[in-house]
Amino acid sequence: MKIIVAGGGNVGVNLTKVLSKEKHKVTLIEKDTEIAKEIALDTDALVLKGDASNMVMLEDAGIEKCDAIVAATQDDKTNMMICEIAKSIGVPRIVARVNEPGNEELFVKLGIQSIIPITQIAITSITNVLLGAGERVVAQISDGKAQILELVIPETSDVVNSVGTRVSGALLGCIYRNGTVIIADKDTCLESGDVALFITKTETMPRLLKLVKGE
Repeated sequence: MKIIVAGGGNVGVNLTKVLSKEKHKVTLIEKDTEIAKEIALDTDALVLKGDASNMVMLEDAGIEKCDAIVAATQDDKTNMMICEIAKSIGVPRIVARVNEPGNEELFVKLGIQSIIPITQIAITSITNVLLGAGERVVAQISDGKAQILELVIPETSDVVNSVGTRVSGALLGCIYRNGTVIIADKDTCLESGDVALFITKTETMPRLLKLVKGE
């Protein structure tokens, strides 16, 4: 694939290195002259010095013939401008880094579906470290107002034998049981040992965890 990566920060550089090793043809754009020089010495990708939100710069990078573009700068406004240009040209795949929580919606309204919320990913990772065994946050929704949780149901759980998709303000989405994925409905019964996927508001998450743990 021919891929343009906009932004020579840690995310852009490391992504470029990975993609280059996978034999993709990568062009990285970085506006800082010294940083661009350093990156050029440390990667096999083509490195261009310039403003990635500038149409002429993107044309020089080959945007009209690229298969994908990744807007990976540390500024959401810049990333949005890059995405707007790429969308107007018809780039097949557009991926945007979103730095500020709450800005995801702006990219979605623009029609960019592939967004990477950097801050939320970090928060989710830290949350998973703090949670106990058998608990994992799969994703955070709406600027952290809701959570998708993956929970292992212990024998002592208060939700064992619970029937239906709603459990203490949470919505049961699906269950992984004995190698089989079960899509939950009103007749679904939870059993000990199930790995269950719940959607819950963040404010009711502690109550759900206590219920599942049987505390």
